[in-house]
Amino acid sequence: MIRLLFLCACCFSLYANEAKEILLLHSYNKGLKWSDGISRGVEAVINEHHDYELTTEYMDSKKIDSPSYLKELFDLYIKKFSKRHYKAIIVADNYAYEFALKHHHELFAHTPIIFCGVENFNPNIITHDVKPYVTGVIEYKDIHKNIELIYKLLPALKMLYIISDDAYSSLAIEKQIITESNDFKDKFRVVFDNKIIFDKIDEKIEKLPKHSAILFTSFYKDVQGTYIPYYKLEAFFKRTNFPIFALNTIHMNEGVVGGMMVDPYDQGYNAAKKAFQIIDGKSPSEIPIETLESNLFFDNNQLKNFDISLNDIPFNATIINSQKSFYEEHQRFVENAFAIFPFLLILFSILILNIIKRVTLEKELVRQNKLDHVLLNNIQSAIFWKRNDGIIVGCNDLLCHLVEKERMEIIGSHVTEVMPKVCNKISQIPTNNAISEEIQMELKSGEKLDFSVRRTVYNDETNKEAGIVTILTDITEKKRIDTERKRHEQFVIQRSKQSEVGEMIASIAHQWKTPLVEISSIAQELLYKRRKKVLDEEDTKVFVDDIMTQVKYMSQTIDDFRKFIKPSTVKTNFDIREAIDSLLSVVNHNVKYNYITICITQDSQMPLYVFGYPNEFKQCILNIINNAKDSILKKREQEKTEGIIDIKLSSDDKNIYLSIIDDGSGIETSKLESIFDPFMSTKAHGDGFGLYMARLIIEDKMGGTIVAKQEEVGAQILITLQKRNHETTRP
Repeated sequence: MIRLLFLCACCFSLYANEAKEILLLHSYNKGLKWSDGISRGVEAVINEHHDYELTTEYMDSKKIDSPSYLKELFDLYIKKFSKRHYKAIIVADNYAYEFALKHHHELFAHTPIIFCGVENFNPNIITHDVKPYVTGVIEYKDIHKNIELIYKLLPALKMLYIISDDAYSSLAIEKQIITESNDFKDKFRVVFDNKIIFDKIDEKIEKLPKHSAILFTSFYKDVQGTYIPYYKLEAFFKRTNFPIFALNTIHMNEGVVGGMMVDPYDQGYNAAKKAFQIIDGKSPSEIPIETLESNLFFDNNQLKNFDISLNDIPFNATIINSQKSFYEEHQRFVENAFAIFPFLLILFSILILNIIKRVTLEKELVRQNKLDHVLLNNIQSAIFWKRNDGIIVGCNDLLCHLVEKERMEIIGSHVTEVMPKVCNKISQIPTNNAISEEIQMELKSGEKLDFSVRRTVYNDETNKEAGIVTILTDITEKKRIDTERKRHEQFVIQRSKQSEVGEMIASIAHQWKTPLVEISSIAQELLYKRRKKVLDEEDTKVFVDDIMTQVKYMSQTIDDFRKFIKPSTVKTNFDIREAIDSLLSVVNHNVKYNYITICITQDSQMPLYVFGYPNEFKQCILNIINNAKDSILKKREQEKTEGIIDIKLSSDDKNIYLSIIDDGSGIETSKLESIFDPFMSTKAHGDGFGLYMARLIIEDKMGGTIVAKQEEVGAQILITLQKRNHETTRP
């Protein structure tokens, strides 16, 4: 039963710590404006959810899309993704979409898929078993509206030349382009061309008749398989003498006039929004697959270049490089004109306001001075401020009382005249230091007081350093209280330690029984052999060595005991596992005598160093083990129990976790919060110092935490300490 619960707890822990990752699988490559635009849209949503991490993968299918490549890509992704669990998979464009559908079971089993940038969407390719996991955003390029728009802006149009390539994504909408362009064949000639050698495209453009226009759909590879980079397309757009319209916003500001365009950012943004709807608990089947509307975009520079009037552009279109208004072009002139006419009125108003403000400020200054005087003289610290030349220019009443002088005697005097005995000590303390320093001052009465000193630079009206403010806080009483508190803490620790001496002596007695029996046997054997024969030097040495072996063991036991009861006065780096093993070597016999088993496990073999007091730490662990032992013995009075104390050590990058679990009678829930209070004990004759001392050592002296938890069987004490490197010597 215990093992089953432990396994369930481990599984829950793994689930709770599952990484919050989203995979973005691109069909194409980084640097492609379309892919980068989708990434920006996805990242804009991810940035709103800081606890989620985005992993981006590129299939690079624009440059290579052979079946063998896709097979090798699948083999690679099996290695990369088979053991990774994503909250959602966002796939961009047709290659990634169809690849994810095909290999959903092998790569992304039970993980929702959100697609975007998919053209010529066909729901029939989604198999029945994958369908519950799929939703997304369809990329629809409205060819018909674009051709209508071109004809409206260019009514004299004679021929529309549609440029495309035979890449997979282009072939997906080829039928749509041809079908929708046929609706205009009675008005002008439409030529669809996807068999282009890019180096010879200028020759084709030169042969176009007058009053032609170009509709650019997509062109990444020419008919010879040559990849066409963006800069070549941009150069083509800019050198062509015919107006070019496009279907994608990535070509804006590159020489195209405009068009009814799809935006990759919108595709990625809406897909990511759907992903987080699913993460928030919504089923993919409940989220409809949507088609985003295209929007109108135009470049004003190109409209001017081809004599297209802005009046013909729909009012809801987005215009880039738009012409500045009169105010934008002549902003300074307009502002100066408005400033000159009301100048006299404004000047007069300023003068009136200035007078009112000066009167108000004078009143405020008087009020502030009175307030500052009250504040300075109610602060329980002596304060004075001096110029850079050492002349004191201000102080509060407590400083006057401290040096037994009137304020008028102090102000205007050099600091060496006012505080001759400590001025050198004060001047050596750094200014603007976050940590105050301590000095001792002897008053005229002969009394010596301890002060905490802080010094801060203050500036004049020109923001230049003008002098230093010094604050002296009397900490004499505080230091006395701290000394008493430390003495009390050490008394509590030593008292608790003395209460454990009986347990330790019992353990030593158990450990000494065996070597004493061995020594007795050796003595009897020596006597017996001497009666039989005369012992030579070698025989004698054998007996002596055997006796010394037992004596060394007994001596080591006493040394371990002495180390334990001796208080640690200096913090050091020590290995927790070594400290626990050293402690168990002393007390293990006593624990075993009570038929209790101590099991210690560690999740790694690396040393676990902490910074603190090793002997006090051992004493803390001994108190917890003795409490666990007493709890087990108490439970055995009423029912049978195995008698197991589990000590588990684990760590992460920052902390070390020590868990001590027993199968004893446990701790009442109402006492979990107060179990570490002084004089609080669950034992009939307990003094309540054991766990109080443990918290004192762990939290106050070693900067860790200690908590008690109720287990289904028994109780758990969990200690958390800051991990240190072995080389670390300072806290």
